[in-house]
Amino acid sequence: MISTRIYVEHPDLALTETIRSLSDAEISVVSEVGTDPNRSVYFFRIEAPEFDTVDAALEADHTVADFSVVLEMASQRTYRIEYSEDAKLITPTITDRGGLTLETTSYLNGWMLQLQLEGHEDLYELDERAREDGVHLEVLELTQNGTLDDQLDFGLTPSQTETLTAAYRHGYFDEPRESSVEELAELFDLSTTAVSGRLRRGSANLIEEFLLDDDNVDGG
Repeated sequence: MISTRIYVEHPDLALTETIRSLSDAEISVVSEVGTDPNRSVYFFRIEAPEFDTVDAALEADHTVADFSVVLEMASQRTYRIEYSEDAKLITPTITDRGGLTLETTSYLNGWMLQLQLEGHEDLYELDERAREDGVHLEVLELTQNGTLDDQLDFGLTPSQTETLTAAYRHGYFDEPRESSVEELAELFDLSTTAVSGRLRRGSANLIEEFLLDDDNVDGG
């Protein structure tokens, strides 16, 4: 298992035009939502001084077919963005190779991705595919890791991890709260009951994993 940080750049990569026109904004994919990389809809978290220019940039971006705001805080918005047919994607290739995209953030004139791959051969294949598509790909970091399960367990299911992470990042655990269960449910396209259950069971699993010993769990 390897962990690598790569930089990718191409005029037709999704939202590249927006990145280039918003030098003072930070754009990242909301990866914890778990959107299917082979579909055309993603969620993005955008931090910017003001959002009139962000909306104008998205309107002018040839890789964007439609967008809407699903969550908003002081200097941050979460957008639901549908890609146009002109958008070029690299994440489907990563998924096809059995890889996992842990983080995607705007960087220079493109995107910086933190990836988890099975081995160096997968990175080689990804680079070859990028060359075929005319995408500039640069490896910024490369490290050898243990297994993915060792890093992403913590007593949680993947859906609980996704929901708890999203809730934390969107201020659900802040005082006062910056987001509600209803807003998180809209973000995940789930019912409020499903999201509430994930938060409750995930929190209980973390408490059992890290705060209680076996005697306490048994009532001793």
